[in-house]
Amino acid sequence: MDSEDSALRLRINTATNEPFLRLSSPHGNIIITPPRAGDDEHLFTLFSDLRVAGCLYPIPIPFTRAHARAMLREAKDEADALLNEIRSLDTEHVDNCPKFVGGCPVKCVREVRKDGTDVFIGYITVHRGVYADVQDEIECQIVVEENNRKTVGDPSIRWSFRNVLLPSYHGQGIMTAAISQIVHAWIVPRMNGRYIAVFTFSGNTGSERVLEKNGFVRMAVLEIAIRGEKRKVNHMEWRLQAA
Repeated sequence: MDSEDSALRLRINTATNEPFLRLSSPHGNIIITPPRAGDDEHLFTLFSDLRVAGCLYPIPIPFTRAHARAMLREAKDEADALLNEIRSLDTEHVDNCPKFVGGCPVKCVREVRKDGTDVFIGYITVHRGVYADVQDEIECQIVVEENNRKTVGDPSIRWSFRNVLLPSYHGQGIMTAAISQIVHAWIVPRMNGRYIAVFTFSGNTGSERVLEKNGFVRMAVLEIAIRGEKRKVNHMEWRLQAA
């Protein structure tokens, strides 16, 4: 069973008190939750698979359990802090309009089984923008710092995200629906996000199609050095269209 938390603007698992986003039909059995203790093993399994890591920009290869533990620790600290901030901020919201926050606390994509248990199947992180399209090192540092200095809720902030799904769940429309939910149920209303830029390796047609189905447009194909070799990368952007 679940209910809605009007402060968090998330669903709540009434048995565990865990907040989550649920995907829309036909993927209602897929939820996105905050990171949990023990998810480091799931992260290790996910990112140590070269079919996954080889399509991501950037991710360390080989991906070790130490990397997984560090990733989980950082993600969980951020999610816990955001949830605490949201609960505090939303005691002050006016006219049913919550104050904006600077991140997304739900990151782990899980499939809910008929018996109510769930399994970890993917991962999405939202963060301030990547500027792989600015290849001059000094200029890139300047624009990153400018973007990071913008106050929470500034509609000109460039946001980015990284997303990955277990290969056995590819081709089912799950990640397309998950990104749509993250963007329209969280980034836009809770972060005032209006501008997202992401980068995918050229040739990763699955990721490119997922983005295109969510309204992203390819701006350019870049050639950049990654892990000591030149790779072609798609620069994809999404902007909120005026109603």
